[in-house]
Amino acid sequence: MDFFTSSLPINATLIVSVCFMGMSLMLCFIAVKNALQRNAVLDRRIKESAGDGSEVFEEKKSGNLLEKFGQHLTLPDAEEISKVRYLLSQAGYFSAGAVKTYFAIRLLAIIIPQFILLLSWGYLSREYSPSALILGAAFLILAGLFGPQFWVKKRKTARTQSCREGFPDMMDLLVACIEAGLGLDAAMIRVGNELGRRYPALKVALDLMNLELRAGRNRHEALMNFAKRIDLEEAKALAVMLKQSEEMGSSLGHALRTFSDDMRAKRMLRAEEKALALSAKLTVPLIVFIFPTIMVMLLLPAGIRLAGAF
Repeated sequence: MDFFTSSLPINATLIVSVCFMGMSLMLCFIAVKNALQRNAVLDRRIKESAGDGSEVFEEKKSGNLLEKFGQHLTLPDAEEISKVRYLLSQAGYFSAGAVKTYFAIRLLAIIIPQFILLLSWGYLSREYSPSALILGAAFLILAGLFGPQFWVKKRKTARTQSCREGFPDMMDLLVACIEAGLGLDAAMIRVGNELGRRYPALKVALDLMNLELRAGRNRHEALMNFAKRIDLEEAKALAVMLKQSEEMGSSLGHALRTFSDDMRAKRMLRAEEKALALSAKLTVPLIVFIFPTIMVMLLLPAGIRLAGAF
C-alpha cells in the first residue's frame, strides 16, 4: 500500500502524458480527415458542374507519393502559396507539385515523430521521466514545423552563394560571346552551356530564362525573373543596364565590358574583405586555445620549483 501511494504521482503523470499524446494524434487525424473530405467534396462539385466535360478536370496520376498526398491537403490562400512557390524556386525546386510536396512533408514531419514516440513510450519511460518525454515531444513538433522551412532557406542560401561566385565568370563569357558577333539571346544560351559543370545552379536559372524568351516573354521581364530566381542584386543591375542600353541605343558590348569590369572589381573587394577579416576571426581561437597553452608552458617550471621549495 505504501509503495502504491508513493508511486501514484508518477503514474498520474504518465497517464496525463499519454492522454496528451493521444489527444494530439487525434487532433492531427481529425485535421487530415477534414482536409481529405473537403477536397473530395470540391472535386465532386467540380465534376458535377462540368457535366459531360468532366474529363477536362481529370489529372494524370503522376508524381511521387508525397505529391499525391499533398494533393489531398487543404492548402493556404493563393498569396501564401505564391510566397512558398517563390521560395522553393529560389531553392531549386521548380516542379509543378513542389508546393504540395512541401506541405505534405511538413505535415508528416509533425505526425510521424509523435507516432513513433507514442509507440516507444513504454521503453523510453524507463530511462526518462514523463516531463522530459513531453519536452521531447514538444521539441519534435517544433522541429517538424520549422525544419522543412529551415532546410529550404539553407538550400536557397547555398544556391545564391554559388550564383554569386559564378556571376563574374558569366559576365566575362557573355562579353566574349557578344564581341565575337553573337546576339544577346544566343550568347545567353552559349554561356549557360559553358557554365553547366562548374555552376549548375546558375545554368538552371539561365536555361529557365532562355525558355521564357522562347515563349515570347519580354527580355527585361525575363531578366528580372532571372535576378529574382537567383536573388542577386548584380543580376537586377544587369537587367536595368541592358534595358537602358537598348533604350538609349548605346553599344551593348561596351556596356557589358564596363559592367563585367565592375563585377570583377567587386569580387576582388570581397576577397580582400575576407582576407582582412581573417586576423579578427583568429583572435577568439588565439585567446581560447593558444594563449592558455603558452601561459602553462611558461609558468609550469616556476610552479614545479615552488612546489619543491614548499
